[in-house]
Amino acid sequence: MKFLLDVNVGGALSPTLLKLDHDIACVADVNPRLADSTILEWAVKEERAIITTDSDFEQMIWLQEKSHYGVLRLENLPRMERIVLLRSILAAYAQELEAGVIIIATQKKVRIGRKITDD
Repeated sequence: MKFLLDVNVGGALSPTLLKLDHDIACVADVNPRLADSTILEWAVKEERAIITTDSDFEQMIWLQEKSHYGVLRLENLPRMERIVLLRSILAAYAQELEAGVIIIATQKKVRIGRKITDD
């Protein structure tokens, strides 16, 4: 799967995603201060799901009806706990992520939102 890693998750999750043979791009490698709207446009252009810990992408998608290819928002946990959460989400919800939905994941709960389409 293709992911775009937000600045707040890239360093911690990159090695894990690469070991699992995912195609990743990292915002920090291009410009750590890139605006969220530009990150979302990048993700759409390259058909990548965004992985982040911040809710700004969901707000743009829900309130401004922006197109996207999926968002996985992880709870802001210590590094190892975040990696465990990521692995469990990928194992349980890979099909949903491939379909481009929004997933909000904490250690206690997972919420799945619908995909916004241009139709």
